[in-house]
Amino acid sequence: MQRKHIFTFFITLALISTIHSACDKLLEEKPKATAQLDKLDASTLEQLTTGAYEPWTRSRGRLWESTVGLGFELMAEYADGGATQQGWSNYTNLLNSPTAMNQPWTTLYEAIGRANALLAGLDANTTLPANLKQKAYGEMYFIRAVSYFFAVRTFGKVPLRLKPIPNVDDVALPLSEVPAIYQQIIADLKFAETALPAKTDAPGRATAGAAKTALADVYLTMGDYQNAYAKAKEVLDKKADYGYDLEADFSTIFSPTLATNREDVFSLKFSQVLDRGAFLASYWADAQAKKAGFSVRGNKFGGIISAAPLIKNWDNNDLRKKWSLYTTYIIDGQVKNAEVESGSYDMRMGKYRDPNAPIDTGNGNDFYFWRYADVLLILAEAENILNGPTPAAYGYINQIRRRAYGLSIATPSPIADLPAGLTKTVFHDMVIRERGYEFIGECKRWFDLVRTGKAAAEIAAVRAVIPNPNRKPVPAKWLFPIPDVEIQNNPALK
Repeated sequence: MQRKHIFTFFITLALISTIHSACDKLLEEKPKATAQLDKLDASTLEQLTTGAYEPWTRSRGRLWESTVGLGFELMAEYADGGATQQGWSNYTNLLNSPTAMNQPWTTLYEAIGRANALLAGLDANTTLPANLKQKAYGEMYFIRAVSYFFAVRTFGKVPLRLKPIPNVDDVALPLSEVPAIYQQIIADLKFAETALPAKTDAPGRATAGAAKTALADVYLTMGDYQNAYAKAKEVLDKKADYGYDLEADFSTIFSPTLATNREDVFSLKFSQVLDRGAFLASYWADAQAKKAGFSVRGNKFGGIISAAPLIKNWDNNDLRKKWSLYTTYIIDGQVKNAEVESGSYDMRMGKYRDPNAPIDTGNGNDFYFWRYADVLLILAEAENILNGPTPAAYGYINQIRRRAYGLSIATPSPIADLPAGLTKTVFHDMVIRERGYEFIGECKRWFDLVRTGKAAAEIAAVRAVIPNPNRKPVPAKWLFPIPDVEIQNNPALK
């Protein structure tokens, strides 16, 4: 989805405080601009605020555009990385590679460091209007919280850096315990939800609704269903204020040109500009990507296993399946078989499409952290856990299912609606299944399976139906090791 790309606005303090775990070459980079953080004006504050988001969307930053966008999706039980990306899908990167997450780690902590630097500057500033400071505080706490939310789910214990690093010799910091990290995430998001506006005229910037939805997701991950429900319900009750609703058409949600849509709670914005775009449309497509209408170029970085139970049991009439997966395409009026890898995968992912991108680093498809669909499915899951499969729980999930069949979300449907009388356990399984269908390609499946304790069983079920079970071993652990780049640069971890 098109918007002006957020360009980096470096400051000396931010450089020192954010690239603490990077190599010496990065530490020696000359800043492009300097600013006295205690003397910010409105224009400089705006530049620094938008610059704090930049590490998340950085082309080749190897965080969300590659590691999560591709790697973590390949870690889902239904995906295989094929000949080139098997290290993700067979969990080698998870189990045996201390360097696989080096670049993502550095980029992640650069975002955290930029947020910390600007927070310190806001604390010291005495000249900015209170309303501008409040919004900037909210955005920085949001960036820091969401970064740590990814970190704690991926690594478990991590260094919890909450202040700028005054110089490169002061980087020693031990790992914090997981409960302490979650406590800080919650505190940051609670501040953000009160400080941020209901809407933004700059898509890709945090809002109150985004902070509340993030907080609901955090509570859900922690197993705090009462607070998960309460926070998601706040978003539901204020959806008119926030401008949220389900979109009827998946081509609107995943458009490479639209700036935003009603379902967009928070997403990373990419543009059809050289090195300012996303990679996902190209990663999943094959050599016929351009002619088939998926991307300007296909990298063929893995695909989907049709025999995986989640995929095998997916109704072919579900529009999400038709949009997201394919085995054939039409080229020059003729139906052609998509390129697959026998013995590895037999379907391609088509959720992201941008055949008009200028280059494979310039796909305009945004990457969603949260959609309004997340809110409804969090409500369904939490309500069922708390009270069983109540009419309210059915109502939340059935809205998602009706949309999936092209039906009015307000009208009961014997085709789309879940059957009445489900037990609490079966209903929960249906919610997790629905999340798998709704968010395929959006890198939520791995985290869902791990947080619900279903990962080992789901992977084992796939192993039982694929020709080479060794391509999908059941991992002996669920968290990545702290990357070498941090261990080498943080004396407290040596």
